[in-house]
Amino acid sequence: MWGRNDLALARDPSTRFLPGLLAVLVYLAVLAAIGGLTAHGFVESWDQRLAGTMTVQIPPVAGAEAEASRETASERREAVLRLLRVTPGIAAARPLPDAEAAALLEPWLGLELVGALPMPTLVDVRLSAGQPLDRGALADRLENAAPGTTLDDHARWLADAQALGRSIAATGLVVIVLVSLAAVLAVVFAVRTGLGVHRNEIEILHLIGAPDRFIAAQFQRHTGRLALAGAVCGAVLAAATVAALQWTAADAAAVSGPAGLASLLDAVEFGLRDWLVLAVLPVAATLIATLTARASVLVSLARLP
Repeated sequence: MWGRNDLALARDPSTRFLPGLLAVLVYLAVLAAIGGLTAHGFVESWDQRLAGTMTVQIPPVAGAEAEASRETASERREAVLRLLRVTPGIAAARPLPDAEAAALLEPWLGLELVGALPMPTLVDVRLSAGQPLDRGALADRLENAAPGTTLDDHARWLADAQALGRSIAATGLVVIVLVSLAAVLAVVFAVRTGLGVHRNEIEILHLIGAPDRFIAAQFQRHTGRLALAGAVCGAVLAAATVAALQWTAADAAAVSGPAGLASLLDAVEFGLRDWLVLAVLPVAATLIATLTARASVLVSLARLP
């Protein structure tokens, strides 16, 4: 790839745009790949954390019993805990402390509402491995023990999160495919333009016995250098973008608390898999550009009289 070129391709204006274009394409491809992998990993992490768990929510007492709400809430909680602890299929049931429950709701409701509104009692339920649980019957018994109590097995939330993660991953794959096609078309255009510019030189090389593969190697080396420079620049810019997003999210979470987009971005881990994507995509882009240049030159030269 790095050998000497007999054609004056370095001074050819037809390929000067190629590094910048490939840098933009690789930048988009790296961000799409990291976005898809991050979304998939985020959903997998939540799936592992929530597997084998349920949450029971006991609503706060209101209305005529408000004066004795503290005693009534304690009785309702104990009734629910007794029921859960004797139910087959449940390994453990632990009521969340008020501070922990408030911390879970604070990112969504805000500190003011969490302090002003009556908070439900949340019970963290761990299921027994390999032992089935009749969730419908348990929900009915919970309603009898403490009216208004609900059972959440996180299945609907996880299904939505998995669908979202698959959609983001599929979108990232489509972006990578489109970016690859755009890179191929750009290389083909640049190479064929270069063939037209250097047509006389190529005819001279043919006259002195140079085979088509020798001429193709000239374009292959030149395109490889330009593609590698552009691909590395695009990958570096993508890494800088991800680092800036994480820094911005961490700064926003420190100022206003972990809520919304700041919380999601702050939770993104830029791990070994993502670094490997950064390393592989520029190399893949360079190989695609190099092989496309060689193939395009060989096809074009084969059509010459």
